[in-house]
Amino acid sequence: MTDEIGRELRRLLAGMSGYPIEDSDYVSYFVNEYGERLIFVRRSKKAAVLLHSDLGWDPKTVAGPPRSGGADQELAPGVRRFLGDVPVLGDIMLNHPEALWLKACLAATDY
Repeated sequence: MTDEIGRELRRLLAGMSGYPIEDSDYVSYFVNEYGERLIFVRRSKKAAVLLHSDLGWDPKTVAGPPRSGGADQELAPGVRRFLGDVPVLGDIMLNHPEALWLKACLAATDY
């Protein structure tokens, strides 16, 4: 049952964003206080992508592939660290809850 729900959620998020999401992808979904929707997608050992409804679902790479041995993952060009080690995208304004959610997504996929 759980696998069916996961596949259905991925299908719904892919349909909403227009971004291909596979059954094995790590996916997280967030709705901010303004009703804007954000989707984080990372394929195993691949770059991490952020999709944001307010940006027309244009995929933004936020980090390269995770590094082995617990080394910090490499953030994508244009992504900088702000508020300690919370990632912030160059020309994309993330509010504090969005940035913390993105940080949690990156930490969850840093394997």
